[in-house]
Amino acid sequence: MALSGKDYEKILETIDIVYSAPDTGEMFRALCRQLHKFIGIYSAIFIPANPKTGELLFGGYQIYNNSEGALLTYLAHYAPQDPFASCGWFKDHPNEVARNTDLMPKLANTEFACDFLMPMASVFYVIAATLSVQGDTVGVLGIHRQKRDGNFSRREKAIVNILLPHVAKSIHNRELARDGTLLRETHGVIMTDEGGGLLFINNAAKEALGERAAATVPDPGLGSRAAFFRNGSRAYRVRTVPISKKKGGKFIVLEPHPSGQKFTEKLESFRLSGREKEVAALVIQGHSNREVAEQLFISEMTVKDHLKSIFGKLDIRRRGELVSRVFGFSALGNGN
Repeated sequence: MALSGKDYEKILETIDIVYSAPDTGEMFRALCRQLHKFIGIYSAIFIPANPKTGELLFGGYQIYNNSEGALLTYLAHYAPQDPFASCGWFKDHPNEVARNTDLMPKLANTEFACDFLMPMASVFYVIAATLSVQGDTVGVLGIHRQKRDGNFSRREKAIVNILLPHVAKSIHNRELARDGTLLRETHGVIMTDEGGGLLFINNAAKEALGERAAATVPDPGLGSRAAFFRNGSRAYRVRTVPISKKKGGKFIVLEPHPSGQKFTEKLESFRLSGREKEVAALVIQGHSNREVAEQLFISEMTVKDHLKSIFGKLDIRRRGELVSRVFGFSALGNGN
């Protein structure tokens, strides 16, 4: 879907608002006000999630132009009927909105629409998505319109999809600062300037890097998947946090990742063979099929066969989902 130059100007203006707000609640409200003017919305809701587990934190929800009673009624009685939940969209499509009418074409005739959406929430059309960044699920965002206002267009979906990774990153930055991630002694912390020059590095980061340069650490950026840094047998989860909007530069956090032995222990709860657990442990640590084959003295085709079997047993489809399935880094509401 081609967007106009004016669309991109508004998108950049909205991104600036997203990163400038002092807290998540004000950011959500400012975003909704901007979307109301930009594409036309009636109401919206944001439900945060625990980044470590993906579990939704219903106590921290934010509502724009709708009632708390409607939300509580939804949670108590109607959530299982929501097409986003029943179709698995939230789990499988991070940072990508869908229309409820696309997921459930006959929505207008359902109990969910007739008994809840229109009479209680005063809306009918909904686009929603999971917000995810750097392998962490940070919440769920739903945007609504009344039936008389018409459905969301492809253009409007495209605009929201561009904004979602920035909304997720904004929330993620605040969460990492709030929970003390930058201050934990076990975490390596590197601070770089806008051009990538080294400003600070703590002892844990020096140990993690060894002889390697800080520039070799991958930057997960706005991606929804986790990034990992490996140095020999040691593995680290990588997260980044901007130093400040004006100064540029960033903090790079290296969080020690469980060893291969701990991977194997985690995998004991799944119905995997001994060889499949070995393959899964290496894949989780970020090894390619070729590297797995070399370490286990098997062919790449055999590695692919093992992965196909592992994916089938764990009910997943991609390598990136393996980490989520085992450690709950970005799987929404799976209880891991």
